[in-house]
Amino acid sequence: IGFDLRNPDAFADSLDARALENVNSGHLDLEDEVRTNHLLARFYFKRAEWLSSIQASATLAQEARSKAGLNGPGVVAGGGDIGNAGNSSGPNLQQQLLLQQHRGSRHGSTNMGRSRVSISFSATGAPVLDSAFGRGADVYEDENAEAQAAKDSEFLYRLKGDRINDSIIESYRAATVLDSKWYKAWHLLALRHFHETQQYNMKNGTVPEDVIAQHVVPAVHGFFRAIQLTKGHTMLQDTLRLLTAWFNYSQHESVAQAVQDGFNTVSLRTWLQVIPQILARIHNQFESTSKLIKQLLVEVGKFHPNAIMFSLYVAARGTHPKRSQAAKDVLAKLHDLAPELVEETEIVSRELIRITLLFPEMWHDALDNASKYYFKQHDPEEMMRILKPLHERARNPETLREYHFVQMFGTELATAEQHLSQYFGASPAHRNEAFMQQAWESYYVIFRRINKLYPEPKILTLKDTAPTLLQCRDMHLAVPGTYDPDRELVRIDSFDPVVTVYPTKQHPRHLCIRGSDGNKYTFVLKGHEDLRQDERVMQLFGLINSLLTRDIETAQRSLAIERFPVIPLSSNSGLIGFYPNCENIHGIIQSYREAHHLFVNLEQRMAQQFAPNLETLTIIQKVEAFEYALLHTPGNDLQRAMWYKSPNAEVWLERRTNYTRSLAVMSIAGYILGLGDRHPSNIMMHTWTGNIVHIDFGDCFELAAHREKYPETIPFRLTRMFIMPMEVSTIEGLFKFTANHTMRVLRANRDSLMAVLEAFVFDPLVSWSYLQDDESAQNQANADKATTAKQQHSSRGATGMDSQMSKWDEVTNTKAVPDETNMIAGSPSDGRVAKSLHFKNHGIDDRGWQTGNPKARAIVKRIHDKLVGTDFDPNKQLDVAEQIEKLIQQATSSENLAVLYVGWVPLW
Repeated sequence: IGFDLRNPDAFADSLDARALENVNSGHLDLEDEVRTNHLLARFYFKRAEWLSSIQASATLAQEARSKAGLNGPGVVAGGGDIGNAGNSSGPNLQQQLLLQQHRGSRHGSTNMGRSRVSISFSATGAPVLDSAFGRGADVYEDENAEAQAAKDSEFLYRLKGDRINDSIIESYRAATVLDSKWYKAWHLLALRHFHETQQYNMKNGTVPEDVIAQHVVPAVHGFFRAIQLTKGHTMLQDTLRLLTAWFNYSQHESVAQAVQDGFNTVSLRTWLQVIPQILARIHNQFESTSKLIKQLLVEVGKFHPNAIMFSLYVAARGTHPKRSQAAKDVLAKLHDLAPELVEETEIVSRELIRITLLFPEMWHDALDNASKYYFKQHDPEEMMRILKPLHERARNPETLREYHFVQMFGTELATAEQHLSQYFGASPAHRNEAFMQQAWESYYVIFRRINKLYPEPKILTLKDTAPTLLQCRDMHLAVPGTYDPDRELVRIDSFDPVVTVYPTKQHPRHLCIRGSDGNKYTFVLKGHEDLRQDERVMQLFGLINSLLTRDIETAQRSLAIERFPVIPLSSNSGLIGFYPNCENIHGIIQSYREAHHLFVNLEQRMAQQFAPNLETLTIIQKVEAFEYALLHTPGNDLQRAMWYKSPNAEVWLERRTNYTRSLAVMSIAGYILGLGDRHPSNIMMHTWTGNIVHIDFGDCFELAAHREKYPETIPFRLTRMFIMPMEVSTIEGLFKFTANHTMRVLRANRDSLMAVLEAFVFDPLVSWSYLQDDESAQNQANADKATTAKQQHSSRGATGMDSQMSKWDEVTNTKAVPDETNMIAGSPSDGRVAKSLHFKNHGIDDRGWQTGNPKARAIVKRIHDKLVGTDFDPNKQLDVAEQIEKLIQQATSSENLAVLYVGWVPLW
C-alpha cells in the first residue's frame, strides 16, 4: 500500500488526498483499504508492545546484575548496560528473565502470543520486519527456550543506544497514522514520549531544546489527540499527564504554542475535573504560562462558572501573594460576565468561614500559634503576621458576637496593639523587649479569659453569627458540591437558621442548605483543617470507582468506594458533604458496651493488668501482653451490634456482605495511597447498608509509617474487631476474594492511577507535609537550636520573658492532659503542625515539587512498586494473590499491632 515506516506523514497525506479524490468523484467505497490500514496499524502497535516488553525485561535484568555486583557489556535503551549473552557459559540473569517471558508466552502471557516477529537491520541501520511473521509457533516449539533467550539478548545488544526507543516510538507513530482515530495508539505514543522526557530529566537534571522538540511537543500533541478520542473513564489520566508536561516545560515557546493550539481541539468540560491542579499553578513564574492559565479559567468560568467559583475564592484568600493576585484577576474578569454569581459566591464563602471560626476561637488559635512563633521560634515578624489581621477585624466588628467580644476585650486589645506598635517602630537592633513583654501580658489575660467566658457552643444561630446568610434566598449559586454539567442545576434556595456544633475536638458545624429542587443538603463545616488534600483523595477515589465499574467481575458485585463532596473554603476551612445515616466504629462499640455495662477500654485494662508498665516493655513483651488481652476478651462487639441492629436475617446477611466488600476495597485503595491514621473514629459504617465509609485523609503516602514515634507498621486496618463481623469465612472468604479482584483491577490500570497520584505528589498546595526534604528540616532544626542557645545567653533572659513563656506553656498545655476514656480517639501528634511552622510561603520553590525532589521520586517509586507487585522485594514480582496474602499477614501480625499507639486502638 506504499507505507514507509520512516516517513509516515507522507502516507497520511496520500491517504487524505485519495479520500478527497474519491469523495469528489463520488466513489466512497474505501472499506477494503481502511481495513488493510487498520490491520497494519494493529501490527505496528503489537510490534511496539513487544519491543517494550523485551526492553523492560532487559532493564530488570540489568538492575538485578547491578545489585549482584556483576558487570557485562551491552546497552539497553537510554544508555543502560545489559549483559552480553556470549560472555558466560550458562544463561545470565537477562537471559533468565527473557526465558521466563518466553515460557509464559506459551500460555498467552505476552502480547504477541505464539507469533514471533523477527527484526533485522537495513543498510541504514533502521529495523525492518523479517518475512518470518507466520513461523513464530515453530520457533517456540522446535528451538530450545534458553537459546531463544540468548538470541533476544543478542538482539538487544545489537540494538544499542536509543535505537530501541526510536523503534518503539516509530511503531506507535505508524499505528496512529494508519488508524488516526485509535485512542490507545495515541495514548501510548504520548505516554512513551512523556516517559522518555522524564527519564532524561532524572538522568541529566535539565532537558535541552532538542529533547523538547523530539519528545515534549509530540507528547503534548499526542495527549490532546487522545483526549479528543477518549471515552470518559480515561480522560483524567491524559489530562493530568498533559498538565504535567505543560507546567514542567512551560518556559519553552514550542511547548506553550503546542498547548495553546490544543486548547481549541478539546471540549471545555475536559478541564472541569482538574480545576484544583490548574489553580495550584495559576501563579506560574512564566508570565506567558500564567496568562494562558488565566485565559483557560475565564473560558471555563464563562460556560461552567459554578464549577470553579469556590476554588477561585480559596486561591484568592490564600497567603501566597502571586497566586492570590492571579485568582483575583480571573474573578475580576468573571465579574464582568456574571456579576451576581461572583458576588454571591464571595458572600456565601465569607460567611461560612465566619461560622466555622468564631471570633473567640480565632483569637484563641491565633494567640496559640503566635506564642509558638515568638517564644519557641523567636520570630516576631511571623507572630505579627498572624495577629495583625485580627486586630484589623477587631476595629470593625460586623456581627453581634463580634461586637460582644470587642466590648469584653477592647481595652486589652488596644493596649497590646499599642505596645506592638512601639516594639516594631524601632529598628530590629534597637527594639525594646519590654514592649513585647507588656503586649504578651495583655494577650495572656485575653487567652485565659476566653477559656473561662466562652464555653464550647452547642448551637449557633445565623442571626448572631452570620446574619447575611439569612438574607440569601433564591440565589444563582449552585449548592456546593452538586454541580454536574449533565444534570439540571440545583441552586441555593435558603440556609437553615440554626447550626449545630459537634462536641468533638475541632467543633465542626452541622449545616443544612435548602436547594431549588426542594431537597435539603446537609454539610459538615470544618475549621482548623486544610481540606484540599481530602479533595484530591476524592478525585482519586472517583477514578478507582470508574475502573471498578468497567471491570466485569467488580461491576457485577457493585464494588466501589463511598465518596462525598469536599469543598475547601480557605486554606484551613471547608465543607464536607454529610454522609447520612452513618456512625463511626468507635461510637458503635462504645454504645454497645455502655448498654451491656462493659468498660469502653476493656482490652487496654486487661493488657495493663498483665503488664502495668506497658509502655516501657520490649517488643516481645508487648506482644505477650497484647495476646493476653485478646485471649481474655471476646472482641465481638461490632459483630453483635450489627446483628442486633438488623431487623431480620436477610437484611443482616446483606449488610454483612456489603461490610466485607467495602472494607476490602477500601483496604486495598488505602494501601496504594499509603493512607494512615485509621483509628475507629476515622472509619464509619452506614447503618442501613453496612458499607464502610472512611473520613479524614490527612495522612497519605505512608506519612504515618515514617513517624518518629509510634510509626504505623500495618498496610491497613484489619484488627480482630473488624474481622469478627465477617463471620464464619473470616478473612479467607469474601474479604480476600474482593481484595484480590480490587488489586487486580488497580494493577491492570496502573498507568491511570499513576497519572493521578503523580499529580497528587507534585501538587505544591498539598505536598508540603510529606515532601519537605530531610536536609531542610535538619537545617531548620539546627537553626532553631542555635537561636535558642543564643537567646539563653542573651540579656533578654533577665527581663522576665522566660517566666512569660512558662505561663504560656502552662496555659496552652491545659487541654493536653490525657484522658483515659478519650485515648480511643486517634493517633499521636506527628509533628506536622510543628513542621508547618517552618514552612512559610515565601520559602516555597514553586517549581521544586517536580521530578528532581528525592522524596517525591521515592513516593512515586513506592506507589509504582505496589502496582506491579515488587513492594516486598524489588527483585521478585509477586502475583496478585501472593501480594494480598502478604498484606493480610502484615495487617494481622501481633508483632505489628502490639507496638502501635494506644489511641489507634490495635486491641479492637
